[in-house]
Amino acid sequence: MAHNGRVVIGLGGNIGAGKTTAAKIFEELGAHYISADEIGWQVLAEIKESLCKKFGEQIVKGKEIDKERLRDIVFRNPENLDYLNRLSHPLLISKIKKKLNSIKEGVVVLDAALLFDWPEVLKEIDYPILITANKGIKEERAGRKGISKDVFNRILSLQNDERAMSSQAKFIIENNGTLTELKKECQEIYEEIRDDC
Repeated sequence: MAHNGRVVIGLGGNIGAGKTTAAKIFEELGAHYISADEIGWQVLAEIKESLCKKFGEQIVKGKEIDKERLRDIVFRNPENLDYLNRLSHPLLISKIKKKLNSIKEGVVVLDAALLFDWPEVLKEIDYPILITANKGIKEERAGRKGISKDVFNRILSLQNDERAMSSQAKFIIENNGTLTELKKECQEIYEEIRDDC
């Protein structure tokens, strides 16, 4: 499975499942960490002009895109989300692949909500992992990040069904318990994967 001494873990799943928490655990265990979200915010700066033309200056705060305002606009209307995705995803996918290819050895963890939507990224992944959780728990976690119940439900309704994602995953982590339980599960998977390097 390893690509010349490098093994790539991909974490995907819906809002509030705990992907970033799991990814950070893998990072603590020694993996190189790549965040699709962080790369995505860089991409937004590159497409700011087009977004302002489409959605107006209301999406800008200071000199940067206001993430919360943009999120509210795009998840209110599927056509808006489709526009954003068509504009941003080719750049985002290209940057993710470039970042992955810049790391030549060891374990790499990619934290990407849309992992299972992107075949061109998925083929770079040795171990796709789906992080799931009960809806109530996901909603509570999203709320702690300042996402309202209404926005949470709109985002969830536009995301992939977990059953569809699970068919592409090598591991499924049900993240309904404590942080200690999540750490234990990640550690077991990491030890199994590390032997592949």
